[in-house]
Amino acid sequence: MDQVAGRRHRPEIQKDPFGHGEPTEAYSEDWSFKDHGRPQNAIERFKFPSGMQQYLEAMGTPQETAVDLIKTFSRRALQGKVPEVNKKAIGTLADQSLEVGMTFQAMGVTREEAIASKLDKIIWDAFFTHCENMFPSDTLFRLTRLREISDLRYPAEWNPAARLMKRKIIMHVGPTNSGKTYSALQRLQAAESGAYLSPLRLLAHEVFERMNDAGTPCNLITGEERRYAVTDSEGNPDPRAAKCVSCTVEMVDLNRKIEVAVVDEIQMLADPDRGWAWTHALLSLPAKEIHLCGEPTVVDLVKNICALTNEEVEVHRYDRLSKMEVMDESLYGQLDKIQKGDCVVTFSRKNIFLLKRHIEASTGLRCAVAYGSLPPESRSTQAKLFNDPNSGYDVLVASDAIGMGLNLNIRRIIFEATEKFDGSVVRTLSLTQLKQIGGRAGRFGTEYAVGLVTTLLQRDIPTLKRAMAAPMIDITRAGIQPTADMLQQFSIQMPGAPFSYVLKTFEMMSRNSGLFFLGLFRGMIAAAEILDKIEMPVRERITFISAPIQVRDPTVVEAAVKMARSVSSGKPLAIDEAVELPPLSILETKAKLDLRKLESSHRIVMLYLWLSQRFGDVFQGGLECDAARRKVQCETLIEKALEQANNERLKKKQQREEDKAKSDSINGETNAGEKVFEEEEDQTE
Repeated sequence: MDQVAGRRHRPEIQKDPFGHGEPTEAYSEDWSFKDHGRPQNAIERFKFPSGMQQYLEAMGTPQETAVDLIKTFSRRALQGKVPEVNKKAIGTLADQSLEVGMTFQAMGVTREEAIASKLDKIIWDAFFTHCENMFPSDTLFRLTRLREISDLRYPAEWNPAARLMKRKIIMHVGPTNSGKTYSALQRLQAAESGAYLSPLRLLAHEVFERMNDAGTPCNLITGEERRYAVTDSEGNPDPRAAKCVSCTVEMVDLNRKIEVAVVDEIQMLADPDRGWAWTHALLSLPAKEIHLCGEPTVVDLVKNICALTNEEVEVHRYDRLSKMEVMDESLYGQLDKIQKGDCVVTFSRKNIFLLKRHIEASTGLRCAVAYGSLPPESRSTQAKLFNDPNSGYDVLVASDAIGMGLNLNIRRIIFEATEKFDGSVVRTLSLTQLKQIGGRAGRFGTEYAVGLVTTLLQRDIPTLKRAMAAPMIDITRAGIQPTADMLQQFSIQMPGAPFSYVLKTFEMMSRNSGLFFLGLFRGMIAAAEILDKIEMPVRERITFISAPIQVRDPTVVEAAVKMARSVSSGKPLAIDEAVELPPLSILETKAKLDLRKLESSHRIVMLYLWLSQRFGDVFQGGLECDAARRKVQCETLIEKALEQANNERLKKKQQREEDKAKSDSINGETNAGEKVFEEEEDQTE
């Protein structure tokens, strides 16, 4: 592919995206950041039929009219006759969008991508304004309606019921290991009614168990599971009887009035993918008291948002309970310096198992593992093994998944690197990521009262020191997302258009205030594209594309399509028709389990359980259903696969020792061969 900045590729013939009309010319949109940052190149991109023409045709504009409008606008814009897109105006708006870029970069999206999207949106908004009087009447009506529906500037007005309440907003802010969440949960436990809103299933489970163990009846509500603490006289679950509910943030009931709500990790409202759920909770929770726990970086933003609702914010600040020190020296690449209680952090599944093998070989210490694609239940089990001084697991090798949701007794955090591949480029970890992960070192009330943080390589020490010493950057914007009603009304104005294109059009036409940004539609659009050819009512389609579909996993995608077809036809689908698992009897044999395949299977089971809560006539749900049993079965097999990986390491070590002993007895000397860490192939993949 030609990577020369600003160079156009040869046009190729492609069919109309909606499957009708004559083929049109299209140019590749492979432009570098330099192109995105220049108004002229952004306008040139805008001219091509692969962009705006498809949007206009989706709104009923004849192809010839659409082409004429685009050419006229582009010509005038390039001549500097459109005030909104002259170089000075674009430059000013691009500078303003730098702040957005930095926010997105901290959450995994590059500044370049954020600015490019901003510039394109500026130009397209100018096009609508400039050509308003030139549109055919039918197109103008639909365009006006679409702009009304996609106006997201006033999210505080979306829930009038919450505006009728006098709510007290209390923030608990501080670093990791400061006790901020503990204080809020104590208030929740004493309340007559309440809810805990968790960022993770794992944390929701933890609070659910904690509340019930303390004698406070508490329900559990996650996307995949419902558990009720109280039953009626006939032994049936009574969802309303428990005084408290622990739920993932997306699953909170915004129609039930409660005394106290605790929203954990409130800084997540800036997350491009899920931030909308925290923002929606902040604006819409019908609670007398709302306790927000998180980082100090979000205090001013919360105050600004609450100013829209005429609500005051009370702020409680907490200091770290245990000390933390950044070491002056790294391990200089020597894994034999790793000790009991250490946690080595790396950023790929392959590196996790590679490091695990090398650490066990060079130190004799056994390693537990934790990473994102490992089921939360398995991560919790691995964390317990690491925390238990008598388990035999003395070291943890983990990804950045440890930054949130696991209680860990860590003596020292060791960064294998301070950079990670984000799906497109290798970039330095954000300030927030380094601080949050590093902050896991040391834990109040344990033998590791002083936490240590260092790196594997000395070259990363300066980066780590700067990050840990630097003040946090304040978060200035919160994510929002349209409601299902908005998307349904929007789709009505685009009859015949694939729903993935409806989402893309909404994303481009939406308008936001300075406090908010539209959350990334990447996951929803990708899911919608997979399901575009399956017949399904719009409302059901909206629900389905909100499901936890791992679009990068072909096995999961195949299962999701099968499930979508079942929803379309109304034909029930059993869990065993969606996923195939090895029987538990395999545990009694020496057969080797495929860990990666089991991880995919677990995603499918969790997707099935999520859908069972929304399409109960198609998918069987409940605590005693086959899918729930398959979940336990899959997690048991995953635990066995992790154990096999460890046992295989021990067997190889024993074999090497036996070979070494034989060699010593024959040759009278030791043949020591040291493998280079970077060059060894990962045999666990």
